[in-house]
Amino acid sequence: MKQCFVIGGGGHARVLLHGLRGLGWQVAGYVAQEPSSAMPVPWLGQDRCRLASPEGLPGVAFLGVGMVTSAPWRRSLIEAFLAQGFDLPPLITHNAMVHDDVKLGDGSVILDGAVVVTGSRLGRGCLINTRAVVDHDCVLGDNVHVACGATLSGGVRLGADVMIGTGANLIQGVEVCAGAVIGAGATVVGDVTRPGVYLGTPARRRQ
Repeated sequence: MKQCFVIGGGGHARVLLHGLRGLGWQVAGYVAQEPSSAMPVPWLGQDRCRLASPEGLPGVAFLGVGMVTSAPWRRSLIEAFLAQGFDLPPLITHNAMVHDDVKLGDGSVILDGAVVVTGSRLGRGCLINTRAVVDHDCVLGDNVHVACGATLSGGVRLGADVMIGTGANLIQGVEVCAGAVIGAGATVVGDVTRPGVYLGTPARRRQ
């Protein structure tokens, strides 16, 4: 049986555990800032401490840190564990649908019910959450989170560290600049060229 560990100890890490077990992975435990009683696998130590002393950890890790306010932290964890020689392969859970020509960067995760279709390219550390849709020919930069139930129509382009909120919709071909946040339920009908938080229908930058 393939062995791995999870980076993170919160709710997203528990979601990841279910996905990994469904794919036949044996999860040795998790690394996080502190232990969590909600995690059903052993705590293997603090993430940064284990980077300095990785002996005994499996060589394969999966990132179980969600992204609402933690984009820089997620990015730094991926870079640090890759630099230490760990393998962070993309993860497609059993009930996700990803076309075979889609390109996924290291550490990317596609969760149950999500759909990513032909011609799309995802950078390192992207998270496509439950029942989100990434339509044809979309391009996502590193460390992008498309939250539950959000929809990217064909040809959408997202810069690095973009957060697409729950149930948001982006029409065909729009571009969103790096670091922007599209709020839950918002509808993006034109390019987003400045970082900030965008809310409503059509989405407008919060002042």
